[in-house]
Amino acid sequence: MSKWGIEEKETLNAINELSGITLDVAAGDGRFINKLLEVSDKVIAIDINASELDELKRNYSQNNKLQTEVVDITKEFPYYDSTFDSIFCTGTLHLFDKETIIFIFNEIRRVLKPNGKIVLDFATDIERLDKDGNKVVFDNEGNYSSSEAKELLSNELSDFKLNIEESTFEETNLDDSAGYNSIKGKFLIIVGEKLI
Repeated sequence: MSKWGIEEKETLNAINELSGITLDVAAGDGRFINKLLEVSDKVIAIDINASELDELKRNYSQNNKLQTEVVDITKEFPYYDSTFDSIFCTGTLHLFDKETIIFIFNEIRRVLKPNGKIVLDFATDIERLDKDGNKVVFDNEGNYSSSEAKELLSNELSDFKLNIEESTFEETNLDDSAGYNSIKGKFLIIVGEKLI
């Protein structure tokens, strides 16, 4: 199990839309890597946190379909245009301001092949608590409502055929390294196909 909790069934189902060479954006310790490896020919997992990628590599050292790279997704992705058949990103986008999210979407668009698929999730209406029941808020976090996130996604991914579904989540007794003990809220699952 990932330190970030269990894999939501909605996200696991959406991953079935992916195939080919998949870019796992902000992969962390590989919460969804089993399913990504199952449906993809190759997975390139990127994250800014080298220690989480090291853990991921250790856990999957025998799998030759997995490659990891330290990448800051707020900067230009180190890949050629139209490199990937699929792109997956979960548990991350809601942490950024709108300007940064738009930049990340532009990079996703750039490195994704025409008719390539995306599966993203976007957490909304988040409430985190520490072990003592105190609220935990991350500095500069977007803290979006579902309606704000849907509008942002629809506007900024207008060149994708999108399906957006909403669900809820709750995780308790998380690993101390997560920075909080429990989290609950809503999340949007976005499955899309690049139209051009």
